[in-house]
Amino acid sequence: MHESLRMRLDRMFAPRSIAVIGAGDTPDKVGHAIMDSIVTGEFPGNVYPVHPRHESILGYKVFKKLEDLPEVPDLAVIALNQHSSVDIAARLRDMGVGGASLVAGGYAEMGAHGLELQAKLQQAAGDMPIVGPNTLGFLNARAKLNVTFYPRVLNPGYVSFLSQSGGIGLGFKGRADDEGLGIAKWIGVGNRLNLEFHTLIEYLKDDPDTRVIGLFTEGTSDPRALMKQIAETTPHKPVLVYKGGLGSDADRVTVTHTGAAAGEMRIWEGALQQAGARTVSSVWEMIALCKALAIGRIPLGKRIAIFTHTAGPSIVAWDVLMKEPGCVLSELAASTLERIAGILGPSVPVVHKNPVDGAAGAFLTKPFHDIAEAILMDDSVDALLAIFCEHKNWVYPSEELIELAHRFPKPIVACFIGTIRKIEPDRKRLHEAGIPTYVQPEDAAMGLRALLERLNISEARSGNSGSRHPLLGVTSA
Repeated sequence: MHESLRMRLDRMFAPRSIAVIGAGDTPDKVGHAIMDSIVTGEFPGNVYPVHPRHESILGYKVFKKLEDLPEVPDLAVIALNQHSSVDIAARLRDMGVGGASLVAGGYAEMGAHGLELQAKLQQAAGDMPIVGPNTLGFLNARAKLNVTFYPRVLNPGYVSFLSQSGGIGLGFKGRADDEGLGIAKWIGVGNRLNLEFHTLIEYLKDDPDTRVIGLFTEGTSDPRALMKQIAETTPHKPVLVYKGGLGSDADRVTVTHTGAAAGEMRIWEGALQQAGARTVSSVWEMIALCKALAIGRIPLGKRIAIFTHTAGPSIVAWDVLMKEPGCVLSELAASTLERIAGILGPSVPVVHKNPVDGAAGAFLTKPFHDIAEAILMDDSVDALLAIFCEHKNWVYPSEELIELAHRFPKPIVACFIGTIRKIEPDRKRLHEAGIPTYVQPEDAAMGLRALLERLNISEARSGNSGSRHPLLGVTSA
């Protein structure tokens, strides 16, 4: 990436000043909603609403026209109709604005006339990067920046998500909030005027706040560039891709949505996997994997121990984990099994082998801790999946697992079966200790499997080259 573009993207995604063009004083207008997001997010920089008829909006002085602004803003949010936005983009470019977010639709997704208008917009923007058009906007949680007109909760974290669909993007953000998964950057790419997926992935590859990159795509104008950039990124950071559009009918739907033809799924999946991306089939799966990859530790091997006091969830978890090539259940040492038997006592009908089912003897936090400790001390174990079931009289062994995570470098994934609300008081501290925490065994196992898959990246990348990406049948969009 050229340094000048990187500097402009830095200005845009971490601005010190924002102009909101078309900011309104009516709550049901997009311009007002964006101003409200900026204020609610407690953005610390300068905010300049621009509107010819208003004096003040949400406590900020309103400027009648761009020429009245006291400085050239790092970021401009254009909340005008598609026709007015073209002229504004040219004026912002001439001013030297870092970049812009353009909300309005009515461009390439609307057919021939829209394509013509988008071409004019692209010419007007020149080298000024634009997120959109036809976008909900973007947010940078650590910068307290929210220039979308929907999400209110920022919740900083280490996952950055790019979405071609506003609805899918909002679904991801909402689910991430529910799961205690913090966001670094969330970008609604819209029609991708001059910021394609590959450009944004390249930018996020070097972003210190981003550990995991997720994206939802319906298509791209340059599939080869996307695969090449993913291949360059995955040795450093995992890239997860949720691809929409499964056939000819889906192609028709996606063209009318964001001006993108979806392409043929099998070719896409093959190319993405060859490039090192992890494909997912739902927002739910995306969240489960992102959580583990952003919070958890990468194991040194694929020998897994499962510890539970209820057998069913461990069976379900192993059904998921066994699909990972090379993943095996650890053969626990005789000394480990003897220690576990000593902790539980002779009266507990326990399955000592792996999965270790402590039954009633593992309900209390002290024996749960001691058994988990014995398992982690075993040299045959590379990672531990700890499963505990909710009960009105039982306390989740959160403190015990946190203590073990501080002592042992091996990955620990926790599944506290119950409700999200029940684990919320403990979840943040568990995540801070490097323990991804779930409420369903399938999700926990998917997360642990994602950590195991990171062991494969070097092998998967060897022998791959840009010339081998099977992209001949992928439709550009």
